[in-house]
Amino acid sequence: MEQLKEKKRELRRRILALRDALTFEERKKKSQAIKSLLFQLPEFLNARTVMFFISFRSEVLTEEMIRETIARKKKVVVPVTDRENHRLILSELRDYDRDLVTSTYGIPEPKREKIKEINVDKLDLIIAPGSVFDEKGRRIGYGAGYYDKLLRHLKREKKVVALAFELQLVDQVPFSPERDIPVDMIITEKRVIRCQQ
Repeated sequence: MEQLKEKKRELRRRILALRDALTFEERKKKSQAIKSLLFQLPEFLNARTVMFFISFRSEVLTEEMIRETIARKKKVVVPVTDRENHRLILSELRDYDRDLVTSTYGIPEPKREKIKEINVDKLDLIIAPGSVFDEKGRRIGYGAGYYDKLLRHLKREKKVVALAFELQLVDQVPFSPERDIPVDMIITEKRVIRCQQ
């Protein structure tokens, strides 16, 4: 187990260094291409309630995606980190400009008084972040395990789509079947990968 953790740590460090090296303009351009592919996806078009992550650091930029999804009259849900209970609280986001505040991790999250909790079963589509992926949908997150814990409780028919830049894909991600939950699809600036587990 320790050897697996070390492999993941090393791979995460290497890939995030590549992602961090992208300029803002490069990330913006690639994120636009990812948004275009996501917004054509039948699973997105048919979804009424979509969970997004709010991007920070060098992640795929999601602000524009979230704003447009709200404008399309879909319900948008975003995560709030509950560090005490080591879980993600899911909260509806209605107003991107008024409802968010920077959290302890530096990630924008709904203000405490704006949290409107939503049950995971109400989600039609989950848009997930991550640092490293392979084409089987295996992912390495940021090491805290919040998303794996959330995804473990999902019903199988609920689709999980990861957004990543092409450089975040590797041949094989070190994987623990008991702990790691794969995603169903990965969208990069070049393609939509429907993962075969």
